[in-house]
Amino acid sequence: MLSSESKERIQALYRECIKALDLRPRYGQRVMIAEIAKSLGSIHEDDKGQRDNDSGIAVVEAGTGTGKTLAYLLAALPMAIEKEKTLLISTATVALQEQILDKDLPNLKKTISLPFNFALAKGRGRYLCLLKLDKSLQHLSGLLSTVDLFEQTPEEQDRELYESLLQSYGSGKWDGDRDRLTDAIEDKQWSHLTATHRECSNRRCPHFQNCAFYKARNAMEEADVIVANHDLVLADLSLGGGAVLPAPEKTIYVFDEGHHLADKALNHFRLEVGVRAQRQWLQQLEKGIEQFVAASGIPHSIMHSLTEAPQNIRDILQSISLVWPLLMDIIGEQERLRFESGKMPENLRQLLINIKGPLQPLLLCLDKLNDMLQKSLDPKEDGDFTRDVAESWQAPMGIMFSRAEQLSEALSWLCAEEAEGALPVARWLSKTPFGDGWDIRLSASPIAVADQLRKNLWWRCYGAVVTSATLTALNSFNKLSWESGLPDWANYQRVMSPFDYQQLGELQPVSLASDPKSDQFQADIEDWLKNNIDLSRGTLVLFSSRAQLEATRDTFLHDWYDQLLCQGFLPKAEIVRRHKERIDKGEGSIIFGLASFAEGIDLPGEYVTHVVIVKIPFAVPDDPIQAAISEWMESRGRNPFMELTLPAASIRLVQACGRLIRTEEDRGRISILDKRLLSHRYGKLLLDSLPPFKRIS
Repeated sequence: MLSSESKERIQALYRECIKALDLRPRYGQRVMIAEIAKSLGSIHEDDKGQRDNDSGIAVVEAGTGTGKTLAYLLAALPMAIEKEKTLLISTATVALQEQILDKDLPNLKKTISLPFNFALAKGRGRYLCLLKLDKSLQHLSGLLSTVDLFEQTPEEQDRELYESLLQSYGSGKWDGDRDRLTDAIEDKQWSHLTATHRECSNRRCPHFQNCAFYKARNAMEEADVIVANHDLVLADLSLGGGAVLPAPEKTIYVFDEGHHLADKALNHFRLEVGVRAQRQWLQQLEKGIEQFVAASGIPHSIMHSLTEAPQNIRDILQSISLVWPLLMDIIGEQERLRFESGKMPENLRQLLINIKGPLQPLLLCLDKLNDMLQKSLDPKEDGDFTRDVAESWQAPMGIMFSRAEQLSEALSWLCAEEAEGALPVARWLSKTPFGDGWDIRLSASPIAVADQLRKNLWWRCYGAVVTSATLTALNSFNKLSWESGLPDWANYQRVMSPFDYQQLGELQPVSLASDPKSDQFQADIEDWLKNNIDLSRGTLVLFSSRAQLEATRDTFLHDWYDQLLCQGFLPKAEIVRRHKERIDKGEGSIIFGLASFAEGIDLPGEYVTHVVIVKIPFAVPDDPIQAAISEWMESRGRNPFMELTLPAASIRLVQACGRLIRTEEDRGRISILDKRLLSHRYGKLLLDSLPPFKRIS
């Protein structure tokens, strides 16, 4: 139960904010603060300070204008400090992350009497590795031949760039964060300057004291609040938790934009194997091991496995050579092929199993070798190799070990046979560009991540808040709970927006003559746009497909040349900048956008007074994971359209409608050009899930 002292402290902080920031108290905001505080205040701790009861998780859908960021900060931050836990705020988008870091947290820190520190958390791939920079420069100077042995080597044209980065970092003008570089750097250039988990030798590295990543991590350890993204949180959890971020048991999580968490997790757990790509790095590994054996004094303890490794690699390559023609035969002319119920042809499955045989001793060899090279870097250890050998070979061998691990894990997912009654694994083939030609990629993914999130997150964390403006689908939390594994005992709350939608906006379901599936639909939407768009105002037109957007653009490009901005032809940020610039000048501007313009962009006031949604945003039907889920549901007599497709469309439709009213001063209209809203039974369900705009015909 929330103590009276904690309650009074939170209330006092809220009053401080309202007064200092000259804000008007909002009922919904107060409700959100109270519910989060109540959930976190009900946590019971064991003798180790860890949560041991069914409490501490709040799920709050907060409508636009609630002020949810301030609400969860004021509720969770005092509780985290009181309980000596870290508050970790995780977002799905860079835009929200930047807003919290650059605006919300600094304003709060200046406003309230509760002192706190905050920091940004990023993966090590965003930071400079001094060792790799040093090795790259040595390689360009001809002093080192083994740097990037298994990858493309640094190019001479990049020497000046690398030298300038070294100078900037050494002088303190740059902190090693890629995102803080004045000029953009290409991924290919950056790949030579950053280390993976396996490449990094941590405290054994000669540059450890000056390491950009560990400096940032040390700053994190002093922070009361850490801002991260969903991908980094999921990556940390997959490593056991506490690898980069604080351990879940010592953390109160806030998942802002929480409706993205399950989808992010699905992408995180998906594993892929490109056949030609695997063949390429294995051939490089074979050459590398032979070179390593020839150049280094090999300890007796690993001599046998190292000398056996080339034959293991050749055996793997032989099996892969048999896989390729079989895959070509299976996929034929198709770009993608999903295996029904996740079951691959048995002959393909057996060939993949054959790869696992020689891969296992190779994996063990690389693991042992990587460990020995790591120890040889430590002056306190009695290493098996000289320091020069260890410094030259630890990073490339670490990469190879990581790739072998990934291949082994992918094969396990691809070859596994699911137990009776268990959820199937989605498995499919796809053609992907590779070099001058193409590759065939084998992919596997769970169709649900609820169990993984339950085990690694919800059952382990000290406390958590999941929030967004769109957590419910068709006015229910069922979809979120099923996909994310959130416990039934969590505190589920809906906080309505303070906006008077009846007065602020109009909703116009349009019944065009044609159905969206008909050939006539394109001509009908073009006619409607021609007759109903005010070229002097700010308009956002949202399409469900790029082909439809481009076809419509071609029709209006000549007549609307001075007003039209289209996604795909300019960067998103540039489109928004030009749009605002035109509106500020009193000119009209029209944005044609896809799904990414239906969420996360903020165009208040005159910037957008008319939102046009061309079609109900149903998911693309050929997504292999969604298709596998639908197939599984149907096999159990369930209705995937009503349980999966329609709720997902409902969320996307609410998000799209959310682009219109961003402040209490906004006014405008939403037009939806899909007659199914009026002609189909499910249309009423979708309309009833939208904010209560004034309905017009």
